[in-house]
Amino acid sequence: MPEEWVEASLTPAPTSDGYGYQWWLGGIEGLPEDTFSARGHDGQYIIVVPSLDLVVVRNGTYAKDPGEPVADPNLFSRYPPQGLVPDKGTRPPDDWDNAEFLRPIVESIEEP
Repeated sequence: MPEEWVEASLTPAPTSDGYGYQWWLGGIEGLPEDTFSARGHDGQYIIVVPSLDLVVVRNGTYAKDPGEPVADPNLFSRYPPQGLVPDKGTRPPDDWDNAEFLRPIVESIEEP
């Protein structure tokens, strides 16, 4: 991957103070300023902290709906956006806190 592209991807877009090429830049309390992250659907995260030589991946959640299977080529048009079935999965809990999740990981790296 060309170094110039990596640098450009971690530069805020002209219309945003905190977003590069598909990366959210900084903004996680308690982490170094060089932190950047990708935030996906269903609570998926990739958090990168270059100064700590750290990459953390959090898989999203999904709970299968107990209803009948749907065989429809246009399946996604049948779901509401951002949380396929309320209270049945696809989103992290409302009280999810990245800083709280990452604190023990970062502390274990920083300890001598």
